Amino acid sequence: MPEIIKANIELHAHPFLGNTTLEDVIMSMKKNKLDVVALEEYNSSNYSQIVKESKGMYSSVIDDDKGVLFMNHKCIFNAGEYDTKEKLHVLTVGCSIENYSQQEIKKVIDSALEKDALVLLDHIFVDNEKTRTAGHISEEKAKLVEKICKEYSGNVALEWNAYCIPWMRAVLQKGLNAVGKKTDYYDVNKRAEELSEKLKEEGYNVPIIADTDLHGRSKRLMDTIGTSRIITDIEGETPNELLNSIKKNVFSGNYKNIKQYVSSAHLLEAFCFPILFPNYFWKPRG
Repeated sequence: MPEIIKANIELHAHPFLGNTTLEDVIMSMKKNKLDVVALEEYNSSNYSQIVKESKGMYSSVIDDDKGVLFMNHKCIFNAGEYDTKEKLHVLTVGCSIENYSQQEIKKVIDSALEKDALVLLDHIFVDNEKTRTAGHISEEKAKLVEKICKEYSGNVALEWNAYCIPWMRAVLQKGLNAVGKKTDYYDVNKRAEELSEKLKEEGYNVPIIADTDLHGRSKRLMDTIGTSRIITDIEGETPNELLNSIKKNVFSGNYKNIKQYVSSAHLLEAFCFPILFPNYFWKPRG
């Protein structure tokens, strides 16, 4: 019978393989006492590279379409982050898409669910279109988000994002307003929590998942992985079985969120400067 492990789980991390290595990721996991990590590429897939590097590092690993499991019980999931036609982002933990072309959000969700992935609506109240995360989405789009949550109740979760530091977003919003760019602002994590609670009261099941959204542009920045995470008991002998265990616990509420923001210095270096000055950074979005 598979061993039950109380696991620390990070479901949103961009490893920037090339600048970093898979060994850097695993060392950071060990340093921060993480058992499971999902490594996302933005609008693409890094999974074939992860499998290749894993087998080059270790003589014995278990891999399937969901991820790679190492003999020390550490697991790395196949995952992706996708920008949809509605300019809303979706995380697919357990599958990824090579050479992604922008699709409607429901098509991305449906494709991921067909592959038994865990789907997270990623920083769902952030404006990813006009203000590059400094503002929030329109009320019209917020109604669309709520409609999607109700339609996919029990199959999608909302994200609490460690990069969405409220005071830093407020400062950037004021700066954009000062140069003539109209930007509305609210605490997007709080709004996600409020929506999850509202839906629960109405009989829907759309839980909140805390993660970091780490942009590990260097080995040093990678060490911030797991700042926000979930903790839950998992069991399984393959990545597929572990993912099913996590999904079961998430949608039954049998997990704990650890909600913490990254430091402002980390956020500026890892995300804000690349987004504001994309011509000077490799993969500015992740």
